[in-house]
This record gives sequence, structure tokens and C-alpha cells, in this order.
Amino acid sequence: MTRKDFELIAGVVENIEDPETRRQVALNFGVKLRRTNDRFNLSRFVVACGCTKPGFMDVCEATDRYT
Repeated sequence: MTRKDFELIAGVVENIEDPETRRQVALNFGVKLRRTNDRFNLSRFVVACGCTKPGFMDVCEATDRYT
């Protein structure tokens, strides 16, 4: 998959109204998408999805380091 695909998915996820559901969907997609492209950045993806809750970004950054 390419950046264009990731941006399309993030745009859809960003439109989920419930913040908790949005975070869960963003993280689930992000973990799976990370496997499709070595250069995929989970932190950047979840921000593009509109998820910026404190603490959540720490989880994403840690996941980026260990995947």
C-alpha cells in the first residue's frame, strides 16, 4: 500500500464521531497497515486520523519502535 492509500483510510477514520471508537479503529488499522509497508509511521497515521489524546501517542510511538 502507498501513502495515498493510508491517507484515504485516515480520512475515513477521522470522520468517526466517537473519540474512543476513533482511537480504537485508528490503532487497529495502524497495527495492520504497519505490516504492509516498512516505512509506515503509526504515530503520523493516528494523528492524521484525528487522535491526539495524551498518553495515546506514547503508545503509538512505542509501537513504532518495536514493530
